[in-house]
Amino acid sequence: MIAEQPKAASSVNSNGSRWYEMPAERASEALVASLKLNGVDRIWFVSGSELSFFQEAAVKHHALGKPTPDIMTMTHENAALAAASAETVITGRPSAVVCHVECGLMNAGGAIHNASRGQYPVLLMSGYPPSADGRYVEGGRNSYIQWFQQIRDQGELVRQYMKWDHKLASYDNPGAVITRALQVALSEPRGPAYMALPREATVAHTETARFPLLDQLRPAITPYADPEQLRQAAVWLLEAEHPVICAGRYGRNPKAVPALLELAELLGAPIQGDEYRMTVPGWHPLARSAAGRGPTPAGADCLLVIDTVVPWDPHTFDPGPDVKVIRLDLDPVVSMTPIYTDFPCDLPITADSAKAVPQLIEEIKARMTPDQKRRCEARLETLRAEGQRRYEAYVEAAEADRARGIISGRWLSHQIGQTLDPEGIIIHELCDNSGFNRSVPGTLIGTGGSSIGWAAGASVGVKVAAPDKQVVCSLGDGSWMFGNPQVATWASKFHKAPVLFIIHNNRGYRTGTVEVLHSFPEGYAAKATDLTGGWFDPCPDYSGEARGSGYYGEKVTDPNEVAPAIRRGLQACADGTPAVLDMWMPKLVTGEV
Repeated sequence: MIAEQPKAASSVNSNGSRWYEMPAERASEALVASLKLNGVDRIWFVSGSELSFFQEAAVKHHALGKPTPDIMTMTHENAALAAASAETVITGRPSAVVCHVECGLMNAGGAIHNASRGQYPVLLMSGYPPSADGRYVEGGRNSYIQWFQQIRDQGELVRQYMKWDHKLASYDNPGAVITRALQVALSEPRGPAYMALPREATVAHTETARFPLLDQLRPAITPYADPEQLRQAAVWLLEAEHPVICAGRYGRNPKAVPALLELAELLGAPIQGDEYRMTVPGWHPLARSAAGRGPTPAGADCLLVIDTVVPWDPHTFDPGPDVKVIRLDLDPVVSMTPIYTDFPCDLPITADSAKAVPQLIEEIKARMTPDQKRRCEARLETLRAEGQRRYEAYVEAAEADRARGIISGRWLSHQIGQTLDPEGIIIHELCDNSGFNRSVPGTLIGTGGSSIGWAAGASVGVKVAAPDKQVVCSLGDGSWMFGNPQVATWASKFHKAPVLFIIHNNRGYRTGTVEVLHSFPEGYAAKATDLTGGWFDPCPDYSGEARGSGYYGEKVTDPNEVAPAIRRGLQACADGTPAVLDMWMPKLVTGEV
């Protein structure tokens, strides 16, 4: 989705196409104007000596009434990129991040991986240290540190993760280059683009800026499915005794979720949804454990894999020659992963699933015989009853945890789901989300990648873009420390975007505890219960740190106080201050709680 372009003065170039035109004294002015005119409302900005042109151009344009994004002050690049990525989830438009030379680019670290794997249309920019002689070239070297900062190829640091990258040259049209970067980032599958900005090129003098906008360089539209392939998929799904739907990134488009539910109910098929987005409302009777993480439902003989990278665990499920596998995706061969041979596919369909699923529904309805209709309805009734029993058992188990006097992950997750408004948005990372029970599409946001330390910064981006919604960041204590918590809480307060941060504090990393025990169940570490390297106990006083910075902070040890504490935290946010709840769980040893 692209923001509607503002009406602007334009001229006709030699090729007869219409370009935006504006007076501009420097190249940087065209650059920031193009960002705004192409739908970028904010630049998540970490300052650097080579980046002052951004600040000057933004202030100048605000003063003169010219288009410019808002400068969003950030104090660490990892949090800045996370915020920008999550902002795009709410707005559907592109966002932008600015980093300080190659050091800041490396600071963005894991958030770069998440931006790529999560398919966020973010333009990542970093200053490129000047290399010209500052005595003769404006913007050239004028500080000793600039000899240290220059590297052979700055784009090389991130190129594997980007859809597009470029180093701005003095002969480039900066406004046009921005438009081109966003055109590629917004074309599906979406993803980040990168541009290095040498200071000499950004401060170059101009008189007039003329450049195309996205209405001339439109992002590519998504494809429809081949009708013959959809007909074959419909036949296989109707012939199956136990069809299963594995749906992942499909939930990126909240408006598409009802069609997925209609398909599942029409077939009487369980859905294994990815935790990246809400592909099915929490505790829907057809929802089952996440694809690739939980077991594939027994007897599955036809799998419809929609926008899912890991549809099953190859260690526990082998589809075999008699099981039909249908993949429906913009990239059904998962080209981002070099070795992708563990997941056979009988019918790869290249299409936008949001367009293809309604088409598939019509194909199934047109071919469904009375006998097939009865079988699907019987499966649906059985699955609904099973889903209701699963939910009742879950609540019973959560209540049993509470009765034991502990805050288990299950109880905490259940209480979060019970306490938040249906419209409240949860950004989650490496915590038990089984009870969040989000019922409104678009209210659950995960990283889409595997680098931790993302959710805290991301939640600030979400709150900035959705100021009227409850925004809760639910994450493990390891993720909290990884996410530069002082940076995230400060940004939450500074940008008037109060977030409720809920820390699932079990004082350890699963990788250094549970995985060690799984790998060496009879080993020395297991026998001695010595998980040094995975535990961080004693841990920091998270709530005390929050209070010391002027925010709301509370440590919770009583399971009966979980919901009241969440309500107190939400009230603090409503009053305008971030809130940090340190939920004290049993120390991580086996992962059972």
